Amino acid sequence: MTLPPEATSTPVPPPTTTRVAAAPSDTLSPAPTRKLSTATLGPSPTAPVAPTLSPVPVTRTPTRVPTLSGVALQYFTTNSQSIRPGDSVTLFWSVRGADRVRIYRVDAQGERIWRWDVNAADSLTVSTRAEDRDVARFALVAEVGETEVEQPLLIPVLCSEVWFFDPSPESCPAGSPQISVHAEQTFEHGRMIWSEAQDRIYVLFDDGGRPAWVQYPDTFVEGDPESDDSLVPPPGLLQPIRGFGMIWRNNPRIQERLGWATTPEVAFEGMMQADAVELSVATLYLRARDGSILALDALDDDWEVLPPSS
Repeated sequence: MTLPPEATSTPVPPPTTTRVAAAPSDTLSPAPTRKLSTATLGPSPTAPVAPTLSPVPVTRTPTRVPTLSGVALQYFTTNSQSIRPGDSVTLFWSVRGADRVRIYRVDAQGERIWRWDVNAADSLTVSTRAEDRDVARFALVAEVGETEVEQPLLIPVLCSEVWFFDPSPESCPAGSPQISVHAEQTFEHGRMIWSEAQDRIYVLFDDGGRPAWVQYPDTFVEGDPESDDSLVPPPGLLQPIRGFGMIWRNNPRIQERLGWATTPEVAFEGMMQADAVELSVATLYLRARDGSILALDALDDDWEVLPPSS
């Protein structure tokens, strides 16, 4: 994250019940998690004053109240209707009657991750992150003693990339679509898909078991046995070969869940795209051989065929 010259970022440690006064430092520390409500926008102030930034108090458990006697959050807004990942954004606010005023950068889980100690009426220009998706989240917090009142601000983040299929998810893609040679083979109870670019094999089950899909690196090299002659499929069915066959033969559970192959493997031009850079929490979208879009959800270990565009 890049911050303006007059301010530097500081992280926030986990909250406890003991209050410790903040001291200037360049060390980052996590802050208490907040669940934000819908933000409202207001007019822009005049005569902005440069803010000062100091570290978050080491430990504190705030009291959350919808209103605070004598404190007025007059507005917390921005002059940007929407932004793109990495853009700078200017925040404007005005507060009356508070002992301290702070602005936090908030993550998607509601956790406060950066803090600026600011004046009661001010403006602040900060850079968003290249990895930001959907919305950039900020919170204005006014404190009196041990209590505080908070107003969130959510700024829509436009997608820097577009999905390769339609209808597309509401979230932004993490990057441009990846085009490479794929191969697919159908089985009695699922399918296997190989991606040359990823050098991985995705195994999708439709037997109702869990996990509904798994993935393996493609470890087959030329010279390895392509099949096992001792495994004879029933009439009309096939034993998978090469990379698909190696995974199928070496994993009895996969062999049991998939069953025998029903078609030979077929190569085609495939595409894939994800909604997060970290694939362990992403949904991966693959174009299958028949043109349908498969959505592989890493969090739920589930997959589905997306409905076609109307």
